Amino acid sequence: MSYQIYLTGGEGFTEAILPSLFHPSEAVTIARNYFQFGYRGAAIELAPDIPLASAPDLNTSELQDLLYQLQVGYMVLGSREQAPQGLFQAPEIGALHTSAFSPERLRPDLPDILRRKLQNNWPTARGVGPSAPYSDSLAPSSRERTYTPEPVVEGALISGEYGLSIHYQWPDGTGVAHLPYQVWTDGGIVNGKLDAQGKASVEGLAHWHATVWLAPDADDDAVRRERKAIQEGLGELLARERKDAEARAQEYEALPWYQKPVSSADALFQGAYDAGVSLFEFVAGLNEVTHPGKRLLDGLSAAWGTWKDNGDDGWYDTFNQKYETRRHERWVEALGFSPSDFSAEAIAEAYELASLVLADEPLRTALKAFAAEYAALQHHTEYTYLAGAVVFELVLAALLATTTLGAGNAAQAGSRLRHVSVLSFLGNKFRAFGAAIKLQGLRKVWRDVRLSKDSSQNHFEATARPRPEGVEVESIQPRVRPAKVLPRTFEEALAILAQSRKAILESGKAPAPKYTQAELHQIAQEGLGDERFIVRLVEETHVNRNGPHNGTLGRETPDGVQIWSTSFDQIAHLDTDPRLIAQALGVNYKPGATYRLAIVDQAEAVKRVDAKTLVPTYDNLKGFARENLEGYEAHPELLDKVMTPEYSQQYEVLIRDMPGGAWKQRRSRVRYLRGKNLTSQEVQSFETRFSIQNSTGANEHFSGNGLTKTAESSARQPVYGAVEAFSLHKNPQTFRQMLGMDGGPQWVELVDLKPINLGVE
Repeated sequence: MSYQIYLTGGEGFTEAILPSLFHPSEAVTIARNYFQFGYRGAAIELAPDIPLASAPDLNTSELQDLLYQLQVGYMVLGSREQAPQGLFQAPEIGALHTSAFSPERLRPDLPDILRRKLQNNWPTARGVGPSAPYSDSLAPSSRERTYTPEPVVEGALISGEYGLSIHYQWPDGTGVAHLPYQVWTDGGIVNGKLDAQGKASVEGLAHWHATVWLAPDADDDAVRRERKAIQEGLGELLARERKDAEARAQEYEALPWYQKPVSSADALFQGAYDAGVSLFEFVAGLNEVTHPGKRLLDGLSAAWGTWKDNGDDGWYDTFNQKYETRRHERWVEALGFSPSDFSAEAIAEAYELASLVLADEPLRTALKAFAAEYAALQHHTEYTYLAGAVVFELVLAALLATTTLGAGNAAQAGSRLRHVSVLSFLGNKFRAFGAAIKLQGLRKVWRDVRLSKDSSQNHFEATARPRPEGVEVESIQPRVRPAKVLPRTFEEALAILAQSRKAILESGKAPAPKYTQAELHQIAQEGLGDERFIVRLVEETHVNRNGPHNGTLGRETPDGVQIWSTSFDQIAHLDTDPRLIAQALGVNYKPGATYRLAIVDQAEAVKRVDAKTLVPTYDNLKGFARENLEGYEAHPELLDKVMTPEYSQQYEVLIRDMPGGAWKQRRSRVRYLRGKNLTSQEVQSFETRFSIQNSTGANEHFSGNGLTKTAESSARQPVYGAVEAFSLHKNPQTFRQMLGMDGGPQWVELVDLKPINLGVE
C-alpha cells in the first residue's frame, strides 16, 4: 500500500484526493502501526510543505506530533490505491458524483479543527481556497512555502465536564511565573498563562482526550534558525571586515611617512582613527570597569550562582541587592553612554542571555573563531589585544548595545563607536537566540492523556530544568604598553639581563612576549631614537674571524659593514639565553655553536665609525638608498616601484629559482629573467631591488614593516618577535677596537650567552 500525508489545505490538497482520505481515527492507526512496526510493501510519504524530515527518519517527538496533527485534523492521510471515502457520509441514491464529496456531506463525527480547516480551505477546480492555483502534482512547488500553524481557540471551552490543573516550578519550589500554556482536545485548543505561582486550572473541557503544553511557542526550528543566523551573520561581518581591512591598509600606506607614527599612536590608544575605537577596545573598555576589584560582573556571577535554580524575579532581586549605583554609573560612562541608559535589570538580563548563548557549544566555537579572525584582520592601528573571556565580553557588549540603541541613543553611539553597527547586529541576533533557547528549556508536554471526570485526578506538575551555569568571567585589563627598559650604562644593562635570568629560573618557563603585535608595529613606526643600546647576536667564530677579536659586527661590503640587530629593550626579558634570543629574532639556532651578545652604544657608534641606524621599513630603506646608493637620488621612482608588499611577493618568487651564477654576474641574471618572460622594464625593477639587497642585506624575506618574524612564524600567519634595526658602519672597526682592547674608548660590550635548562642553572 502507498499513502500520502498532506497539510489540510496545503500543497497537493486538491479535489482529486478527497475520496482517498481516511477518517482521523483510521489515519492515526495506520500511521502509528507503520512508523512503530513497519508494513512490508507499504510506504508513507510526506507532502513537500510538511516541515519534518523524511518519513523513515522521524524521531519519537516528531512522530507524536505527526500523530496528533492527524488526530485533530491539521494533517490528513490519503491512499493512492483505494478510495475509502473516510471523511464523507454515504452518498444518497441518485446523487451526482461531485456532490458526494461536498462540505455538506462531511461526517458529523469529524474533529472540530478538521471540519473548520476543510470548510475554510475547500479545494475547487482552481485549487485550495478562492485564488490558489490548481495542482495535483506531488512535486515540490517553485514558490516559497511557509507553514502557518492553525489559529487556536481563545478562552476555555464551555459546557464540558472535564477539568485539569497545572503547577510548574523551579528547582527551589518557586513558580515559573506567567508562562504560556495550551490544552489541546478533540474539541479545540485552550490558551492561557500560568499565574505568579506557576499554577493554572482549566474547567469546562468537553472531551476526555487531551494534550497539555507548557511553553507551546517553543520551537526547535527557531533555535536552529537563530543559531544559523548568528553563524551566517558572523561570516558576513568577517567578509565586510576583510574589505574594510584592505581599505584601511591602503589608506595607511598612502599617508606621508611623518603622519604614520601619529596615526598609529592616536588610533591605538585614543580611538582617533576612523572616528572611533575598535570593537575589541570597546569590549576591553567594558571589561575595565567591570573586573578590577571584583566589581560588577562578580556581583552578576554571584547572583546567578545563588539563584540559577530560581525564578526570574528572585535572581534579579539578588543582583539588585549586590549592585551599587556608583559602579553602575562608572561603568556605563566609560562606554560613552548616560547612566540612565542601562538599568540594573537590563544588565542582569544581558548577563543571563549571554550565559545562554555561551552554553551553546556550536555558537561558542563559532564566536571564538570569529574573534580570532576578526583580530587577525585588523590593521595595526586597531586595538587587537585579546585575553581571558573576550568572547563572553563581546556577547555581553553586543546585548547591551542593543539596549542602548533601543533607548534612542543610536546617534550618540554611532558618533563614538566605529563598530556600533557590528555590536547592534550581533546583539539583536543574540537576543533572539537567547529568547528561543530559554523558551525551549521551559517546554514541557503531557501527550494523549485520558482525563478523569474527577478534576482533582487531572493534575499536571513538573519542575523546570536549572538554568545553565553562569559564565566564569576572568579579568581582562585594557592593554597599556609596557615601559621600555632603557639602561644608561653597560653595567646597568648587564644587571638587567642577570635579573631576567633569575626570573626565568624561578618561574621555570620561558617568558611571554613583552609586546603585542600591534605594539611592535607601533614601536617600529616610532623608531629607536630614544634607545641608547642596540644588540646583535653573534657567533663566536665571527668574533674571532681573522684572529682573536679581529672580526666585525656584520657583513663587510665596499660601502662598510652592514648590521641587522634589534634594541636592548626588545630582548632584555629573554636574559642571556641564546636560544630564546634566536627564536625571537627568527634566527636559526645552532645547538653546537657558541654565541655572544654584542651591546652597541648607538651614540658612540656615530662618532667612532660614522654609523647610520634606522628601523628598516620600506620608506626608511628607500630614504637610505636615495642618500647612499648611486643613481637613486635622481630616479626615486625606481625605488617607489619595488619597495612595496606587492613587488616583494614577485621578488621572492623570482629570486627563489635564480641559479648560482646569476648572483654575481649581471649577464647571467638578465638571461635568467628573460627566460621568465620579463620585459626590459621588469628586468630593471628586479635589478633595482637586487642592488638594495646587496647594499643593505634586505633579502627576499624582508617584510618592509620594520619587524622580524619569529622562528614559529608562517607565510599564512606571520608572527613578529622584535623590532629590527639596520646599521651601516662606514668606517668599521674590529671587536678588539670596539672593546677598547688597544687602549681606545670602549663602545661595545660582549656578553657570554648560556642556554637555560629550565629549573636548573
